[in-house]
Amino acid sequence: TPHTVSLSVYDELVDVSKPGDRLVVTGIFRSVPVRVNPRQRTIKSLFKTFLDVVHVRLGQDHRLGLDKSTRPAGGDHMPGIGGVGGAEEEESEGQETRKAELEAKLRELSQREDIYDLLSRSLAPSVWSMDDVKKGILLQLFGGTNKSVARGGGGGGPRYRGDINVLLVGDPGTSKSQILQYVHKLAPRGVYTSGKGSSAVGLTAYVTRDPDSKQLVLESGALVLSDGGVCCIDEFDKMSEATRSVLHEVMEQQTVSIAKAGIITTLNARTSILAAANPVGSKYDVNMPITRNIDLPPTLISRFDLLYLVLDQVDETVDRKLAQHLVGLYLEDAPETGGTDVLPLDELAAYISYARANINPTITEEAGDELVKCYVQLRSVGEDPRASEKRITATTRQLESMVRLSEAHARMRFSVLVELQDV
Repeated sequence: TPHTVSLSVYDELVDVSKPGDRLVVTGIFRSVPVRVNPRQRTIKSLFKTFLDVVHVRLGQDHRLGLDKSTRPAGGDHMPGIGGVGGAEEEESEGQETRKAELEAKLRELSQREDIYDLLSRSLAPSVWSMDDVKKGILLQLFGGTNKSVARGGGGGGPRYRGDINVLLVGDPGTSKSQILQYVHKLAPRGVYTSGKGSSAVGLTAYVTRDPDSKQLVLESGALVLSDGGVCCIDEFDKMSEATRSVLHEVMEQQTVSIAKAGIITTLNARTSILAAANPVGSKYDVNMPITRNIDLPPTLISRFDLLYLVLDQVDETVDRKLAQHLVGLYLEDAPETGGTDVLPLDELAAYISYARANINPTITEEAGDELVKCYVQLRSVGEDPRASEKRITATTRQLESMVRLSEAHARMRFSVLVELQDV
């Protein structure tokens, strides 16, 4: 299959979509002879093909399990393949019932008491233990709610991001990349990049010349393409400075602004970022404070909601269990890994997608009070009586992170209100 296809759009179809959108396009497949030169009437006998677009439907951001465009081939019967076009209508009724069944099943799951543990067990079952990290990443996959504050005249106040960013820091060989790969498989529109192999331009957008019209056009990069998904960045510490500076804007404002070669735009990049980094000198030094160990600017660290230290500690019982688990993965018959009941990948994906699409929790009064109390406590930790200046331990970003995390937790239980237990 060709990598790209040229579409020609006219009249009111122009500019209906932005880079990073998924489209369903109806069109007529045409071919035109190639002109030698736009000023002359001579044409070659070589034809090039393009699609003459009749109708554009913006793909609904059906997350994960329910998205047709990301279904693996060969599994389900894909609608519209059996008959010519007419199969769509008959499919829709079957799809509705399937959807209702799925919904009922997911609702039933969400009523379980141990839903939090069950979901975190199902996430990357081949990685042993590391439960805290899995729970954090699970919250990231659910995400908080995106909201814009409408106070202050005329509405349309500042947008607050609902996406949660997670940073894993730890010794080599603690299966950080494994988890990243797994999340990349699970997340709806994930992009997986590595620190050294990505440039600032490759992450945001770059300007190229269109081969046909010789105009400058904008090609979207990794962050714009994973709009609404999760962008996994491995080897975060080995990134160049220029590349990292791009992330500042993406992680707080969730947009990418570009002013290059006469193109000045702002693209959406509503991504959660999951990054894995090694500490300075690739081993974590216990004697130094955490800021010395992580070679990242504090402005960037404060934008991460969750920061996990994954340390490789020597402990005989844990080591023995881990080794047994690893050897068990290599045995011939499929061993019982991770625990007895885990959700299969597609079911977990459907659960997350359904929660993200349909549930937008709001905060109750008592949960709000609890959040305020926690925040004030966090602020007062830095007041050391002996120190002359007050160290600031928590910024307002931490408060927003706490709000987002409790929203994600409520969403995980399919609850419409953020209650005290979520905080």
